[in-house]
Amino acid sequence: MTGVPVRSPQTFSCSHVATRPCSRPASNETSNAIIGNSISAAAANTRDARRVHAPASTPVPTPTQARPATDRCHTVGLLISFAGSQGAAGTIVDTFRVANTQPSACTVYGFVGMLMLDSSGAPLTTRVVRNGGIFTTQAGPSHFLLQPATAASFQAAWSDVPHGSETTCPQAARLEITPPDEFDHTVIPVTGWNLAPCGAGEIDVTPIRAAGAGPA
Repeated sequence: MTGVPVRSPQTFSCSHVATRPCSRPASNETSNAIIGNSISAAAANTRDARRVHAPASTPVPTPTQARPATDRCHTVGLLISFAGSQGAAGTIVDTFRVANTQPSACTVYGFVGMLMLDSSGAPLTTRVVRNGGIFTTQAGPSHFLLQPATAASFQAAWSDVPHGSETTCPQAARLEITPPDEFDHTVIPVTGWNLAPCGAGEIDVTPIRAAGAGPA
């Protein structure tokens, strides 16, 4: 009876390659170890590359606290009053005082607005002309700081001579004055002084000026 041939364990022969040493193919465990080592090396190289080429961080300056800007003077914090009058050649020049009643300083820049009122509070025709009439050669407004308990001033000039067909000029009983850049106004009585501008109610005004600055 012929026996079944028994296959001998697989062997590897390199007798046909006489010039090279014989080696056994790598096992799966060996291959995985080699691949893992390669990945680890590649990751390390990538980290090194990132470390080398990473941009230097820019120091962030420490922010400094900005000082708050001084607010402009508001109507509620100002006391506006009549300070005096003088006239010559049919032109009356009135001076008004603008005092800061608040505990902190505020800024002033510009001209006031005006509206004449009669004894019943009805408005009279009023034309305020900035640096008009006798003030045409004066400088424009400038910014200045009005300290607490101090005062600035402005002037208003008007003619008491009727113009053209005018026969009389309306007499104001009260005067609304609006500080620069404000919507609220203050009302002062026309008592002990006169305000009756001719020329369709024209009142020429100077800017508000700091004490001792300019003709006002």
